[in-house]
Amino acid sequence: MDIQNAVLESETSLDSKSKEVHVVDVTESDNKNGEGNLGRYRRTFLSRHIQIVTLGSNIGSGIFISTGKALRNGGPGNMIIGYTLVMTMVIAVLQALTEMTVAFPVSGNIVDYADRFVDPALAFAVGFGEWLAWTTVLAAEGAAFNVIVQYWTSAVPVAAWMTICLVVTFVVHAMPNRVFAEVQYVTSVLKVAVLVLFIVTSIAMIAGAGPTGKKHDGEYWRELPPFLHNVKGTSLCAIYAIWGVGDQVFVGIMGGEAKNPRYSMPRAVKSVGIRVFLVFMLIVIFITFLVPETDPRLLSGSGSIHSSPLVIALNDAGITVIPDILNAIMLIGIGSGGLEPMYIASRVMRHMALKGQLPKVLAQIDNKGRPTWALFITALWTILFTYLNCSNTGGVIFTWFSSISSTIFMLVWIVISICSIRFHAAIRAQNSTILSGKYAYVAKFWPLGPIFLGISSFLVLLGLFAESLFPVGGTNLSAYDFFETYLGVPLVLVAWLGYKVIFKTKIRKASEIDLVEGHRPLTEEDRLFLDRYYAQPLWKRVWSYVSTSD
Repeated sequence: MDIQNAVLESETSLDSKSKEVHVVDVTESDNKNGEGNLGRYRRTFLSRHIQIVTLGSNIGSGIFISTGKALRNGGPGNMIIGYTLVMTMVIAVLQALTEMTVAFPVSGNIVDYADRFVDPALAFAVGFGEWLAWTTVLAAEGAAFNVIVQYWTSAVPVAAWMTICLVVTFVVHAMPNRVFAEVQYVTSVLKVAVLVLFIVTSIAMIAGAGPTGKKHDGEYWRELPPFLHNVKGTSLCAIYAIWGVGDQVFVGIMGGEAKNPRYSMPRAVKSVGIRVFLVFMLIVIFITFLVPETDPRLLSGSGSIHSSPLVIALNDAGITVIPDILNAIMLIGIGSGGLEPMYIASRVMRHMALKGQLPKVLAQIDNKGRPTWALFITALWTILFTYLNCSNTGGVIFTWFSSISSTIFMLVWIVISICSIRFHAAIRAQNSTILSGKYAYVAKFWPLGPIFLGISSFLVLLGLFAESLFPVGGTNLSAYDFFETYLGVPLVLVAWLGYKVIFKTKIRKASEIDLVEGHRPLTEEDRLFLDRYYAQPLWKRVWSYVSTSD
């Protein structure tokens, strides 16, 4: 029996009680504190949504534009180091996050874990940071859309392109959540396809394909300094890399609305981490061979040139069709790029309201499973952030917003590593069996993974701190340069300290950490489904990762 038939038989055999668990499962313990009237999410996301959308969400304006900034400011050597470090950290994040998400598949995700395992003040700070970061990402997508479309024309005002992105985002989020998942799925497939196209074309261009016939044998590594600005250059490349991949919290938040998180989450983390690593690193390696760091067309902080190194390489080879295809598909992806940020920001806001950290009305969910008030408030702030910067160039907008979100994402990764360590401390202190059982998911490389993640994130932020004080290309200390690069860090720290002082919160003891509320134990139907899945031959299980069917 293949996986499609196994899923179909498992789902049709469910009785009414089990259907309630799988389809409209409560992602937070709404009834515990008399909050059942706030509504509940619906578990409508399938395994193929989790896998492909998680992969596609990592492919956007970051890899299309910020790779140029990384090459310009760090050189090819630092670019390889920075991206390799971040891609390895992504695998560590996915491992730790999935372990907690399978045990506690709540849509609040890292905000819930920071509160549950560490301290309510930390939960408020990381929730505020996540909401701010992803709201600014949504605003930056409009600017990135304008940057890419200027490859063809600059006749249309940037505000018009931003408006298009906002309208698409708001319309999709006004529909049931399953529509959001399907739209994300389609655009993610397109983005993956276009990057596969670029990888294949890059191999040909290195060998001399194209009308110009120029071959590349690593001349830019020999003729130019491969490591620009030392540690500061590496830190900048790492920050640009994390802008490209995001903080990976999306996969955990989707787990709060996944139909079968015990099945879909481990599969996603096993495949997506490796896929992201391979795709990004191949792209980065080819860019360092095809485009020199001194190319004046690379996107710089001035925003005077709007072009991607992917397109530059194709143009230099004399290839005239693929750049247009590449740009067109990426425009589709970026045009819908606001869907993920608004999804994450609204879910984070809703969870903070559910925990009493924001007005309770923001926790309301309608009968379609949408956090209506959280979506509405997030939309208002998104409009403000978007049009606030219409007078600036796309490059300046991109720099400001990417730096705010990227530094916050690094802080979130530090929090994830702390939460993972505290989760295991609670299990030991309470002799819990939450990670025991036939189909329990246990993070690989623990505790080395969280330790590596926490230390690496801290060192990157430390290097970026030095760069913010003494920026590359400049010699004088500038408050403007510092806050342009490092603004996200003090914002989150102030939120944490302020909440802690006002509410006098304390770090939770491992023996008192709640390992019950929000836990979703393995049901008999889950067990039956997983038994059938793992009873299949190995080749069928491997094929299920490729086909991403449910």
